[in-house]
Amino acid sequence: MKKLLKPIILTLIVLSGLTFGAIFLLTKGEEETGEFGSRRYLEQSDQEDEHAYKYDTDSSAIPLIREGDNKNVLNFDTLNQFSITNTKAARERIERLKRRKAASYEDPLIALDPFGTVPNSYFFYFKTPQNCMIKVTITVADEKIPDLIRYIYNGETKNTTREHEFLVTGLIPGMTNYIIIEQIDENGSHREDRTYKVDVPEGKMPARFSYERGKSDLRLQNGTFFVFPNDQSEIYMYDNNGTSRGMLATDGAHGRRIYSTDKYLIYQVSGSRIVRIDRLGQVDAVGVFSGYDDIYDFAYDGYEHVFALIKNKGRYAILRTSMKGGNTELIYTFDKGVQITSISGVSAGNLYASSSSPAGIIRLDGLVSQKPRIGIVVGKTSDWKKTSAKKRIIDPSIEKKAAADDAAQGDTEDTDDKTGETEGESPDETDDTDSATGSAADAGYDPPVVGWDMSDVVLDLVEDESDGKTDTLSFAVHEDDLVHAVKVSIENKKKKKDIKALTLFDKEVEFDGKVFVQWGQRESVVITNGSRGRFEERDELFKVTREFDTQMGLGAVWKLNLEGMRYFG
Repeated sequence: MKKLLKPIILTLIVLSGLTFGAIFLLTKGEEETGEFGSRRYLEQSDQEDEHAYKYDTDSSAIPLIREGDNKNVLNFDTLNQFSITNTKAARERIERLKRRKAASYEDPLIALDPFGTVPNSYFFYFKTPQNCMIKVTITVADEKIPDLIRYIYNGETKNTTREHEFLVTGLIPGMTNYIIIEQIDENGSHREDRTYKVDVPEGKMPARFSYERGKSDLRLQNGTFFVFPNDQSEIYMYDNNGTSRGMLATDGAHGRRIYSTDKYLIYQVSGSRIVRIDRLGQVDAVGVFSGYDDIYDFAYDGYEHVFALIKNKGRYAILRTSMKGGNTELIYTFDKGVQITSISGVSAGNLYASSSSPAGIIRLDGLVSQKPRIGIVVGKTSDWKKTSAKKRIIDPSIEKKAAADDAAQGDTEDTDDKTGETEGESPDETDDTDSATGSAADAGYDPPVVGWDMSDVVLDLVEDESDGKTDTLSFAVHEDDLVHAVKVSIENKKKKKDIKALTLFDKEVEFDGKVFVQWGQRESVVITNGSRGRFEERDELFKVTREFDTQMGLGAVWKLNLEGMRYFG
């Protein structure tokens, strides 16, 4: 196997470098240009050494008080918080208070988690005489804990406005937290600030995870780790230093999936309900799969529809419902004996499902039409020949053999062009096998779904990388004692002869147990060993940046960049 990795290294170091460079240029928008943009990006990475807590911070801070004569924080009834009726009532109360109170920077309207979805968060509302943006810093007396800094996104031109409404999240449980609310002009210059303090009760989860630094010299990508513990119903948020930064409440179950857009978070709160909350924590919509108590996985199309994987009369099936209310529809039932393990996000009306038996990846087309149907199956022909999808199969082992034959033919034709170099060597070759990713076609071993154990696969639909013509999936599969972190691209054209499943990147990772993989921004990747309770982030060359140890079983870990949803990039 070590010999097989050598051709991977050369090919993928080049490919990964080119891919990373292209993605970096595409994602490095105007928000990161200029001195202020660069400073803002670094400050929000959770990895800066600045510490805002000073010797006089405590004595000058304004306590947040919920009861008594000096009360300055409003309390809301958060029972049944995932009811649209109740969340609208909370919003209406806020609007009444805003009309009655001339809330200013010096005397703001403050409420504790008014919508009941983000415990230990604080809602702020006030107006300022001039346009500005708001910078929030959360600091504690412990100098070993870096500050959490966020520039509040308000959606206005240059992100400045006179009316400010936002939710402060990221308070550390079991500590006195100091919240610095700072006015910033459009160039990032300081105007004035006020500091509040509040004691946050101990939580069920550790306030900090231990971590080890890896060999990568790169910083972790900006974002928040959403952690799904097996023995807790809430979803927990941790920063790049492994520090607890709050949680999302549920109604008894969190599933293993969360989606984000520039306005919303979408996640499971019970066995049959999916919610969508906005940047203030208000429940914007609820999808209820009526008549079904347990959904195994769910997918969101980015607009109105949600889809659920369930088991109905011994067969796996897909349900559809609306986030705005409506009936639950059973839209597709898989063949008897086909064991579906997960479903992915939705791309152009198509949904992907992973199957452990027969092993494969299924694309289900026409999700919003009357009759969804199988578009393709990536799998071994002999495994699927007795199913209804037998005419839709793309067999990677056949594709691999054809690629190998083409390569052999090419080697023969290039014989006269040899330059005298020793076979298998290159001036750019490296022995750093830990840092390389690889191409299955180059490696000479079977690509995914051919002889690999897919029983624990959780599909993730990676952001499209070819103008809507290709869907890219990531997942992890087992092969003997190794786990492969895999990235597969499947061309998404209508004519069967144009559909290909050729692009494959993988890396052998010495994990055991249940493993989950998510490709993130700028080719970073998060790999979670759910059985051991460890997760790590790797860079675009697959070197470990940082590895965290939770010491508990995990259903999944997702890293989300909440720029535009929670903060200004």
